[in-house]
Amino acid sequence: MPQIFSVFQIVIDKDLADLINKEGHACHVKSLARMQAMLEGDVRLGVMHDCYTKVAEVVADDLEHVFEVGNIGPEDRITRLEKMTSISVGDIIADTDGNRWAVMDVGFMPLAPSLQQKEMA
Repeated sequence: MPQIFSVFQIVIDKDLADLINKEGHACHVKSLARMQAMLEGDVRLGVMHDCYTKVAEVVADDLEHVFEVGNIGPEDRITRLEKMTSISVGDIIADTDGNRWAVMDVGFMPLAPSLQQKEMA
């Protein structure tokens, strides 16, 4: 049965991108968190430092369907709230009950209880 899932990503704006290009990824926690999430699927730093932004809501049947819709559509199942990239490793998906999963290389990993409780914008 379809439900609305929230998609959270670490958004790097132009100013931060310019700083990263000038000083490297170690210049800002958001950049470090994004690299850790994308390369290792480890979202802890990003969640603990409020680096994630709710970028979209997706109508889907399950997590696999959210991933599919977030990458190939159909677009009418996505309500974009911010600039959103395709769903990939290190992104977080939440269901309507507040359960959260990190997108991994293969599949999804439930967030640890301490990260489930952390507020996300």
